Amino acid sequence: MVVVGLEQSAYLGSYPIAWFASLVLLALTAIPAGFIIYRLDQFEPEPASLVAIALVWGGVVALTFSALANSALLSFLQNVFPGGVVDSWGAALVAPLNEELYKGAGLVALYLMRPREFDSLMDGLVYGAMIGLGFQVVENVQYFMMAAAQSAGGQLAAVAGMFLVRVVLAGVYSHMLFTGLMGFGFAYFVINRGRVSVRLRVATVALFACLAWAAHFVWNSPVLDAWLARGGSFYVLALIVKGMPFLALLGLVGYLARRREAKAFARLMAAEVGSDVVTVEEFRVLRSGRLRRRALRRMKKVQGKRASKVLKRLQRAQMDLAVLHAKTGSPNAPILEARRDEVRRLKALLAQAH
Repeated sequence: MVVVGLEQSAYLGSYPIAWFASLVLLALTAIPAGFIIYRLDQFEPEPASLVAIALVWGGVVALTFSALANSALLSFLQNVFPGGVVDSWGAALVAPLNEELYKGAGLVALYLMRPREFDSLMDGLVYGAMIGLGFQVVENVQYFMMAAAQSAGGQLAAVAGMFLVRVVLAGVYSHMLFTGLMGFGFAYFVINRGRVSVRLRVATVALFACLAWAAHFVWNSPVLDAWLARGGSFYVLALIVKGMPFLALLGLVGYLARRREAKAFARLMAAEVGSDVVTVEEFRVLRSGRLRRRALRRMKKVQGKRASKVLKRLQRAQMDLAVLHAKTGSPNAPILEARRDEVRRLKALLAQAH
């Protein structure tokens, strides 16, 4: 934290215009990206405290230690291989190894802090992508400052140019993608203890760690540099060819994870559906994030903001029943009965608002 703080203070002192412009531009993109990642888990949102730790781990811990490791390993490679080889392939060989290692360590740290928060594949994907987002934002500031230092055309123009390249054109192919893949494999490993063989769990987490490394390696490699140098449509095509296969893979595993969550939610809620706690129609709405948001908008429009807030609390209380069923294993557990009473109380409160 101290190292990153001193680094940012130095940037502010040397390139104040570029530094402030960087923060504004990154905030305009990173905040919506973080919101989208957070909303991926539609049934049990991750605790804000762990999300914050994931972002800090990526932007401070992983970035600091991987920078030191990258520098040391590059120096070693300079003494082993010809300089031209290291110049071309050094970033592809060194960065994926060190950076994915330290970002992956963040997943382990989060799990050790709150193991019960890792109960679905989507949890791992979300935490991994958040670690990657933190890493990506702080790393982008570094690149923006280097561009400002080397620019003769003004700090703002340098930052805007680098923002176009690293965020607008290539942002979706970076660290959120790499560590999101790793997070999926890590979640599979930890949530299937006792249900899947150790060999399969280890093979899966190793496979997705290798995919994260491969995505990073391909992205950093000099492959298609000739297209990148030509600029224009060739530049965009090179980015698509290098990044799209891995992005499509992440999209596929995310889709499968959401389907698995939806099936688990339906199974866990089966005992509640049709009762006074969760009607059939309410269950239909609860299964879809889109329908839940539509119901909230309709309630706000018809009954007002206060009623909409009550409905949001009601939806959350009803959905928590599935989580409690998974954790207790008993339909008559006192904590479940307490949650059912809370649902009934909120329903009564909502009826009063009509």
